[in-house]
Amino acid sequence: MKARAFISFLFAAFATSLSALNLPPLQAGEFSATAINSEIKYLRPSNSVRFDTVQYMVYDEHFEKSYKELTEMFDGVKPYNLKRAEFLVENAFYEGTMDYKVFCHDIDSVVDVLNRFIDVNYIRQHKTAPNFAIFEYFTKPSPMNGYKKFVYDFEDPLGEKDFSVFFTSKLLRTHKGQCTSMPLLYKILCDDLGGHSALAFGPMHLYIKHIGEDGKWVNVELTHGGFVRDVWLMETMNISTEAIRNGIFLCALNEKETIALMMMQLSRAYQFKYKSSDMFVVRSVDHVLNALPNFSNALVMKLNYHQDCGRKYLERYGGDPSDYLEYHHKEYHRTVTQLDSLGYSQPTVEEYNANQAKGKRLTEGQSNE
Repeated sequence: MKARAFISFLFAAFATSLSALNLPPLQAGEFSATAINSEIKYLRPSNSVRFDTVQYMVYDEHFEKSYKELTEMFDGVKPYNLKRAEFLVENAFYEGTMDYKVFCHDIDSVVDVLNRFIDVNYIRQHKTAPNFAIFEYFTKPSPMNGYKKFVYDFEDPLGEKDFSVFFTSKLLRTHKGQCTSMPLLYKILCDDLGGHSALAFGPMHLYIKHIGEDGKWVNVELTHGGFVRDVWLMETMNISTEAIRNGIFLCALNEKETIALMMMQLSRAYQFKYKSSDMFVVRSVDHVLNALPNFSNALVMKLNYHQDCGRKYLERYGGDPSDYLEYHHKEYHRTVTQLDSLGYSQPTVEEYNANQAKGKRLTEGQSNE
């Protein structure tokens, strides 16, 4: 499904010519503005977020600190560290209550177990030993995982009710996750083991790629605990060769792109916590796109931001034209056009769940052969 198809069109009001906007009287405590303001109003976390055309963000010191460190990592000022990046996202969401030493200890404990598994099975000489150990840890009940393998959480895989489904800390506690938390934990463990792996995008999906013993790429699907070929991913997720050629899907993310993903995860955590798409999101998106102009994860977030601003404006003020509405209309369509040109596609939630169920059946069939 192309980008134009999966986003509902909200800006029919632009068929009329633009003129000065006569706003209805504002309620007490609201901002007054008729066009985009270059100033950003900072709100305290305790403030209720009200919609208006003034640019704003909630000033949350924990999100600000995490944003600063992630941008330094993204810009190369600080070294790449996915474990630290994941902690920064989770700690901001939990209002600074997490302890990095405890977070690292939980990860390091698993790494120690995996190292012992590698040594006991005498596979240290193989370059894919870390990948094999992690796959065993995820997919088979054993002493390594307390005889409880990791499974896909079908209850709320998109985090609509509970955003913590995206977090590796919850995955380690419950052994239930989805297509973000599982690959992130795999990648963090593999990094600490000194192995090779990379995250890769599919439509509304994240999975693992690594180089096999034969030098060819291997696709690891942790959501159903199996291995799949590129052609299966293309057919199941309706991925075009254009999207692959443009590096949108099925391509291994490098370190900079991986941290870009974590910056978008921080923005999503902020959106969920404050129920707001505002300048915190825009700032993160712009920072990523300035360096990676075709990074689809950021482009989709940008598109959703402009769509959300237009929808809220129309709900509040109707279709009366304004500079504000024109700006978001143009940016929305510019982003849709860019995504279309890259071959981007996205399934519906129903299609997404059907794909996961299909993959699970495939893996179960392979294991029975």
